[in-house]
Amino acid sequence: MEAAIPKLGPKSHASSPLLVLAALIFGLATGLALKTLAPSPAQAFAVEAFDVVGTLWVSAIRMTVIPLIMSILIAAIVGARNGGTVGRLGLAAGGLFFGLLVVFAGAAALTAPALFSGLHIDPTATAALRAQASATALPSGDGSIAGWLKALVPTNPVKAAADGAMLPLVVFTLALGFTAAASPVLIRERVSLFVETLSALMLQMIQAIIAAAPIGVFALTVVVGAKLGGAAFGALGYYVLVGSGAHLAGAVLLCGIGMLGGGMSPRKFFAGAGEALAIAMGTSSSLSALPAMIEGARDRWRLRETISGFVLPLAASTFKLTAANGWVFNATFVAMLYGIHLSGEQIALLVGYTVLMNPTIPGIPGGGIIAISPMFITLGLPVEGLAILLAVNPIVDRFSTLGNISADMAVAAILDRRMPAA
Repeated sequence: MEAAIPKLGPKSHASSPLLVLAALIFGLATGLALKTLAPSPAQAFAVEAFDVVGTLWVSAIRMTVIPLIMSILIAAIVGARNGGTVGRLGLAAGGLFFGLLVVFAGAAALTAPALFSGLHIDPTATAALRAQASATALPSGDGSIAGWLKALVPTNPVKAAADGAMLPLVVFTLALGFTAAASPVLIRERVSLFVETLSALMLQMIQAIIAAAPIGVFALTVVVGAKLGGAAFGALGYYVLVGSGAHLAGAVLLCGIGMLGGGMSPRKFFAGAGEALAIAMGTSSSLSALPAMIEGARDRWRLRETISGFVLPLAASTFKLTAANGWVFNATFVAMLYGIHLSGEQIALLVGYTVLMNPTIPGIPGGGIIAISPMFITLGLPVEGLAILLAVNPIVDRFSTLGNISADMAVAAILDRRMPAA
């Protein structure tokens, strides 16, 4: 009999996607209003207070994510009738994401020149942006394939969890789960009971945290608006509009694919995915939205436990679909900013890099910058140009995360309908 993650009662929180979205918009407006005020100790204190509230809320979600991911992955593997079922699901999910990565990267390569054709670089603004970039410290790290492979198996799983190195942690968790599944019945039952109990406790804790989503999202976006202000929509405004618009269009497309492939009406699809999408916009973190994804897929969509408990955690911690088009847009924008022409061969190389290197993106702030830095060097683009993009990353990254969550939910819906039950 398939082991099941214990079901919780009705949702204990009353937050809705529309309420969270309203908090996001109101927070940005409040932050922009604070930015227009003359600098004062009171203004600085207000921004700092909102920053504390928002950070505490995100931290509260993230403290539950790692035990949740580990417990539900192991529960899904141990509870499956056979390990082959989970293995086939993993391969099918990876295949779907690989296909989507190719499509999104190829579409970005074809459309980026046209989308940026209306960009006219002001020499004064360019000089100011370059000066800002030279003074900005970029994240450091090893973004090579060799470095990624060396770190794939963690020497210390606890350190990997503390560092937010999700892929090595997932490798360890999968190994632990398959080992438990192959163990004698008594051990398997004890492991199953423990991880199911832990995941139920984490989900109960998360319900209480998500109830405060409007407050947390409002606080976070006030800080974004107050720090960036209208300057973010000046010289970099064109890039913000193109990048955010492309990610938003991709999210809409992916939601449509999820509805068609999963056989769902728009109402049912957004009933399950809406809260996760709203949290993604507010936090710009796929992992922070993962609990709402699992709850929506399990309780609203009624997906199989092997889908909600295995595919979604694997996808959220491993795949970053919107990096496929985001990296192409980044390279195109920086090339235009510095007056560098990218040939067709270079664009093709960039597309291949975005697809193959997608799982190497570290789960840390600025992780995408680390992963794309070697390709900038290969293409002859100044790495300092990436520092320019860091200024508006808090805006674009929200739409990027929206696309990632849409992809994760769409793949889960498709697999639940298309993959045969064990």
